[in-house]
Amino acid sequence: GTQPGTLKVMGNPTEGALLLWLHDQQRDYAALREAAEVTEQLTFSTERKYMATVVRSAALPGKRILYLKGAPEIVFSLCHSTVGDVSREALDSQLLAYQNQAMRTLGFAYRILEDDAPVFEDGRIIRKDLVYLGITAISDPVRDDVPQAVKDCMDAGIRIKIVTGDTPGTAREIGRQIGLWTEEDSPDRLMTG
Repeated sequence: GTQPGTLKVMGNPTEGALLLWLHDQQRDYAALREAAEVTEQLTFSTERKYMATVVRSAALPGKRILYLKGAPEIVFSLCHSTVGDVSREALDSQLLAYQNQAMRTLGFAYRILEDDAPVFEDGRIIRKDLVYLGITAISDPVRDDVPQAVKDCMDAGIRIKIVTGDTPGTAREIGRQIGLWTEEDSPDRLMTG
């Protein structure tokens, strides 16, 4: 159970983490969402690795705004400018640092649409002129009982593998945290594909 006055995340944990962050910033998501009329949307897919939404916002009457959220390197590739001076090299370095801490990363971008030109085609964004906003890093801590459960399985002769959609660095760090990977293990024990 939760304490009175505390929030509990239901549904997608990544979305929940973002909503909790907004709440911590004293931003009322419900009011923001109510003021934005969604006109088009691409839901997240593992193939394209992003989701996108076009809204009519009360903040800019008569204008549409495209919002994009997804894998930071893909989001960045759809942008022609950034908020602040962010290079691809700086982004890659920051992503690697977060992933090596087993954090899930998300990139964000937007574009105020000045015309009615199409935004989506064949389930993809066709615009490449978005403004890159930045990234978030979300920690998904290993439960306390997992390292012992992994050890018990390994002691019983069970061979454990990690199959993940995360990056190799993230998988390696999670493996280290649960006792599946040590610094002495050779790199060829980590497979991607």
